[in-house]
Amino acid sequence: MVPQGTPRELVASLEAQARAQEAEGNQVDLLETLSNLAVLLRELHDEGRARGALDQAYRVAEALEDRHAVAPALDRLGSLYRLQGGWDRALELYHRALALQEEARDQIGVATTLGRIAEVLQGRGDFRKALETYQASLTLKIELQDEPGLALTWNNVGAVKARMGDIQGAMEAFRNSLQMQEKLGDLHGRAVTLANIGGLHQRQGNWHEARQVFEESLALYEVVGDTMGTATTLNTLGFVQRRLGDLDGAYERYRGARDLMQGLGDLLRTTIPAHNMALIHEERGEYREALRLMEEVISIDKRIGHPDLRQDLEAFGRIREKLDRQRDSAH
Repeated sequence: MVPQGTPRELVASLEAQARAQEAEGNQVDLLETLSNLAVLLRELHDEGRARGALDQAYRVAEALEDRHAVAPALDRLGSLYRLQGGWDRALELYHRALALQEEARDQIGVATTLGRIAEVLQGRGDFRKALETYQASLTLKIELQDEPGLALTWNNVGAVKARMGDIQGAMEAFRNSLQMQEKLGDLHGRAVTLANIGGLHQRQGNWHEARQVFEESLALYEVVGDTMGTATTLNTLGFVQRRLGDLDGAYERYRGARDLMQGLGDLLRTTIPAHNMALIHEERGEYREALRLMEEVISIDKRIGHPDLRQDLEAFGRIREKLDRQRDSAH
């Protein structure tokens, strides 16, 4: 049972609970407590202590003797390492969980863990092995008639095939996922899958088809109240409409994305649509407006240590030179 209170009070309670469980030799519950503690510390951006809790949890997992009770905990611990970029340790934990699930003939657990392993392989760029593992998971989920799991796994298969350049295979996988999501009434899942399909059209230069699909995705994100999904799709639509020559429409999409990102307090992502708005002003010859926006972008870059600072400074210099030439030609 997870104690209640403010985040800091919760950290203290979990730490006390972990000490008591360690003293009692209650390894299974200790592993769960340490995992909860690592999640909370990560949410509080206390990465050092989160890693410490993870490392202690790993040592507990190493010593566990209750093999079948620990499989879900190993799976969860692997996911925590995956989120922090600990690919090798995540894979090790997932494979340990998988062996226990196979021994217990837990087909649902096996299918889920295979999906987790594939996510790590995909994150490491090993797309061929990731695809093979996703397909093994998919086979089990078909046997289990796990419709939500099928929708998710088809989407993952599509994403890997797209990365491998198999556009036709990716499109088929995304459409399989979309069909299942429509059956389930999964509006958010449909929004994600439609965005993936739009991305395939975008890669092929099918700009009208891309715009149509992204607009369908946008409408669903708005219905389910996913602000980040809405903002991201608005920015993508801005790019598509710009390629179609609709600068006014593109600008409004970018502005909507920027405003939503600002509302979320996401400074990093705010710079993307703001930069794109500046490029439209530059394309129109409105260099003062472009420079004003680039100044905002550069200010954020410096504040958060954005890796694109140098590139944005170069863009600022280019636009300023154009403004200087415009002034010279006017005299």
